[in-house]
Amino acid sequence: MRANCCLSFMLAMACVFSSVMAVCGDDDENPTRPAKELVVQPARTAAERGLAFLEKDVVKWRDEHECSTCHHGTMTLWAYSEAKSRGYSIDADVMKETVDWAKQRFMERIDLPRDTRPGWSMVSTPAIYLALMAQCVENQTAVSADELRRIEQHLLRHQESDGSWAWSSAPPINRPPPFFESDEVATRLAIMALGRQTPPNPNVSANPPEDPAIRDSRAKAAAWLAMTEPVDTTQAAALRLLMKVRAGESAEMVESEVAQLLKRRNADGGWGQLNDLPSDAYATGQSLYVLSLAGVKAEREEIRRAVALLVASQNEDGSWPMKSRAHPGATPYKNPVPITYFGSAWATLGLMRSIPAESQQAGTP
Repeated sequence: MRANCCLSFMLAMACVFSSVMAVCGDDDENPTRPAKELVVQPARTAAERGLAFLEKDVVKWRDEHECSTCHHGTMTLWAYSEAKSRGYSIDADVMKETVDWAKQRFMERIDLPRDTRPGWSMVSTPAIYLALMAQCVENQTAVSADELRRIEQHLLRHQESDGSWAWSSAPPINRPPPFFESDEVATRLAIMALGRQTPPNPNVSANPPEDPAIRDSRAKAAAWLAMTEPVDTTQAAALRLLMKVRAGESAEMVESEVAQLLKRRNADGGWGQLNDLPSDAYATGQSLYVLSLAGVKAEREEIRRAVALLVASQNEDGSWPMKSRAHPGATPYKNPVPITYFGSAWATLGLMRSIPAESQQAGTP
């Protein structure tokens, strides 16, 4: 009986995936429907369901826990900001409440001197992510210019003497990947967070001068990265690409990193966190998001296939299935809530960025 149920479920999922692939595949198979509708609608519906999940999940977390930011704050704020910028309907009161809650605790402590106690000197992960969000989301309003300035000073205080940034001196069991993946990931995120909110405008003769301390900090970090063996993860590959985009590297340099990230795809069209892991929402959504920022068009086959995978694999509640992993020698977390949250947030972000901008429908601010 159980075998029959499992077989039925697998057949049903195969039908769902085939339908989505048809929708996101060749438009000639559906000549009576507009081509853009075929590409956009499944992804947009999945993104809207993802946003609804994040909204419910953040309320549940807020009601049950006092902490925010790393868990159920930062990525929701990022997703809301991206959604608002791309015309999705986001309730203004809900967004304000989430923004205020997500920033409250860490902004209260962002100006404190660096704690010299072992294990207490960790850089603020919300600070890094929100500063990077401010650079990735055009016209975002969730993080103010003054808050970005305070975050910059926090990052300067928490840079290690060798030029890197470290998540923590805690043992690996307390730094689960992919969020706390490696010092390379932390350093790449921080060096971009220290950048301008937008790249310098080549058409303007006098861009605002850059703080020499920030320039020197980034130079130290770049020197550390140049001497450090890169980690072989999809997240690190995506961030290497994003760094080149943010730095205004040549089209040839960017395209080379795009090719390296696309090479990491699995046969199903998605990305796994590691080369030998199956595709998941975190790696696939994050890769889609960065590829969009790198100028890769949503109409490309590689993007359409990844979008189809995310649409087909979404849970009924709007989340995506995720499985915890750990650093070598550590036991993966048994609680699936954090990784489900992070994976679903990246999947939602990736989908929103993978819909042609001209096809975005207007929503309420």
